[in-house]
Amino acid sequence: MFCERVFVVGKEDLYINRGNLTWEEKRMMLPEHKQAWIEMQKDENKVELHGELDDDQWRAIGKVVMDALNHTLVVRLTYWQDGYYIDKDCYIYKVDELNKRVRIEYGPSDDSTREWIDMRVIYDVQRI
Repeated sequence: MFCERVFVVGKEDLYINRGNLTWEEKRMMLPEHKQAWIEMQKDENKVELHGELDDDQWRAIGKVVMDALNHTLVVRLTYWQDGYYIDKDCYIYKVDELNKRVRIEYGPSDDSTREWIDMRVIYDVQRI
């Protein structure tokens, strides 16, 4: 707690308890500080890539992926990207077993987007 000492002639010292008001006018945040603080908050929320999935999990994921591929079903794909888990509702467009990746298609039907997802970062696939 900050105190400011005031000297009064002929009387004992008086203490004025002003708390942080003394420093209030000097408090400011530059845009660079704000950006660094936002980046720090983002970094605190990041998670590590999950460990290797076991055979039962891969078998369940493979069954859902192949059903979605053969019957054009919408699935919810959960995968890790840049420290975050992302959920996407998408169609399975293609499975590349040689390179271990899955091509998904999402977005409106007239302007759909396709992208490759590495199988090592896939955490879960569920039917919707």
